[in-house]
Amino acid sequence: MLGRNPSAPTLFQMVDLEALVPPDHKLRKIDAVLDLSFVAEEVSECYADGRGRPSVDPELAVRMMLLGVIYDLSDRELCEEIQMHAGMRWFCRLNFHDPVPDHSTLSRLRNERWAQSGLFDRLMDEVIRQCCRVGLVSGRHLSVDGTEVRADASVKSMKPRGPRPLGSSPPRSRTEGGGGEPKPAGDWEGRGEVLRNDTHISTTDPDARLYRKGKDREARLSYLAHDLLDTKSRVILRRKATQVTGRAEPDAALQMVDELLDVGEELELPNRPEILTGDTGYGETGLITALLDRQIVPHIPLRAREAIEDLPTWKRRTFDLGWKRDREGKVKEARARNLVRESYRTRGYQVSRKLRIRSEHTFAEGKTLHGMDRARRRGVERVQDQVILTAVVQNLKRLVTFLGRKPRAAAAQALLGDSKRSVSSFSAHIGAIAGHIRPMETLWRPPQRKQTGTRGLQSGSQSPVWTLALV
Repeated sequence: MLGRNPSAPTLFQMVDLEALVPPDHKLRKIDAVLDLSFVAEEVSECYADGRGRPSVDPELAVRMMLLGVIYDLSDRELCEEIQMHAGMRWFCRLNFHDPVPDHSTLSRLRNERWAQSGLFDRLMDEVIRQCCRVGLVSGRHLSVDGTEVRADASVKSMKPRGPRPLGSSPPRSRTEGGGGEPKPAGDWEGRGEVLRNDTHISTTDPDARLYRKGKDREARLSYLAHDLLDTKSRVILRRKATQVTGRAEPDAALQMVDELLDVGEELELPNRPEILTGDTGYGETGLITALLDRQIVPHIPLRAREAIEDLPTWKRRTFDLGWKRDREGKVKEARARNLVRESYRTRGYQVSRKLRIRSEHTFAEGKTLHGMDRARRRGVERVQDQVILTAVVQNLKRLVTFLGRKPRAAAAQALLGDSKRSVSSFSAHIGAIAGHIRPMETLWRPPQRKQTGTRGLQSGSQSPVWTLALV
């Protein structure tokens, strides 16, 4: 017999919002570990005390922003979904009859009122601290990498920097003249013009820069997002958005490492960073030397040749302080490069190269599931807020997964690597590094030799003093 739906609209309905959300829903799991009790105090200085109408609850706004990242929704789409989504209303602590804040409220809070509060950085630190307290984060082996984030601007918005000289005409299109079709009215004036970051700027997003991944790729207005990852757990310890420059990756890596060293005790990291791995883009001498000065072993392929180089020597002594410092710096850099070359033959280096790809997995997750492939806002500071919120959501997912595994001891062991072989290699290498690295003053001690003869830069034949520093 053909069935019919007997339900009919009723004026009043008794609904239990708690019963509508399944017990194993991901919003329940995230809500169980999410602590936003500090939000009201963190943004209290952004509001006038005792004046004006009551604002939207800051915790409600933060929960809505996190939902937008979890489900990859814009502010408009988010407010529409919360209006009819029972699980989202439950997560935001809203009943069915409670009004949903307007999307413009979220934009103004994020971009204006809370812009200088540092709320999102504090939120990320709180989540990292939770991950450290439950034993998820190790902190000894780190991975760094960067990825492109496409800007919310078109190449057609680029104009020459500064005013156009008087009497000059706009550049002609390559299709103009001859037998080509006439240029349509309102067409882009920059067609056929060579666009460069040093000569042109986007009028839509002045902070965005032209960038392309390879010679055969399209150049697009973009930003760079950089991650400093705890390799074992894939928890994002630092994430930064920067403009596209030639030294953006090594500079951002060193800045994130310094920040982590400064706040390591506040974040309750169980271990001090000992190893940093990255791709060839980070294999420049300045970053390698700076990491060794901070007692961090770089597992990074150099941009230079792989053969061991001789330490530079000079035939004539110098008493000029500037020249002496320059010579000491060159010797120090040569030692740093040779130390990295020596690490190529270690088992720990090979394991680090295999684990480095986890940074790529983290970026792929953020771009595919949480909208980090393209900036939703304009300006490097606002893009920074976007990537930070994405990192918070990704870390919450790691924390939920870790706490949900049983038994806990087996989960802690499983997080050390993707296989037992990787775990044993990684742990053995960490122990070898801790036991066989000489003090940094021994590694960087300049060789004692006689300096005679005429001025000039030559290659010495003495063996580096640090070749046995790493086993």
